[in-house]
Amino acid sequence: MKGILDSMNRLIQSDAKKQHKNLLMLLETSVTFEGVETFDTDQIPSLLCVKLVNGWSLPIIILTCIVLLSQVFQRTKLTTCPKVEYVYVTIRRATMTLWHEVEDKCKWLETTLESSAYEGKTPTDIIKLFAYKAEEIVSEFNTSNHGKLVEKDNLPPKVIIANSMYRISQTIIHTYESNNLEITEDELFTRLSGMIADILVACLTNIPRVITMRCHESTIEKREASVLAAIDLLGHTTMIIKRLETCELPNMDPDKMGFIDEWRLHLKQH
Repeated sequence: MKGILDSMNRLIQSDAKKQHKNLLMLLETSVTFEGVETFDTDQIPSLLCVKLVNGWSLPIIILTCIVLLSQVFQRTKLTTCPKVEYVYVTIRRATMTLWHEVEDKCKWLETTLESSAYEGKTPTDIIKLFAYKAEEIVSEFNTSNHGKLVEKDNLPPKVIIANSMYRISQTIIHTYESNNLEITEDELFTRLSGMIADILVACLTNIPRVITMRCHESTIEKREASVLAAIDLLGHTTMIIKRLETCELPNMDPDKMGFIDEWRLHLKQH
């Protein structure tokens, strides 16, 4: 047992030298969890007949696409609970589809994210362009489906991604217009960076819970790999965990903290 403990400690210490410095700098910009609630609003009419759940990663990547901050997720992997309902698996697959497209091609659903393509355009122009493109994709899907009700689990990743982009970009426009504010580049950058940080902080509060779950893998054939994954996660996130210990977390059921929609519901009620 002592040999195993020493081995685990060496792995943790080795991984601790590989902290996500850029992510830590971003997390310092999060003061509250306001962005978790405000990245989407119920005042935006749905384009789909079904209401989709939110995942942690998708809104972060969508916000990043809008502000053209690909560095945020090129160097990080978000923490989610190992076992989730199937409907969240569908969202996760769509998220990974977008993740790879942005990372490998610097595109969002075949729309370039290269800054040179947006020269001369205002932040308002860019956001409305994303919103229009997203609405166009979902409308084409609805038309081709002849108005038939489609189960959430059967929605194409492209439609899930477009729906999320539409809701988030329209929420941004609605927020500025309802407050009679002009969308300036610096202010938008600060606002969206804060939202990204807020969502990341809320998501990463689940790290200790995920580590514990991985250490309690019941299937003996998977237990060793699961524990090693937990150790690797702990080593890479020691500084993040210390940063999170300074946050004042909402008084939520721990089992609900793994889901962003539960956070949003709690924040709305308080």
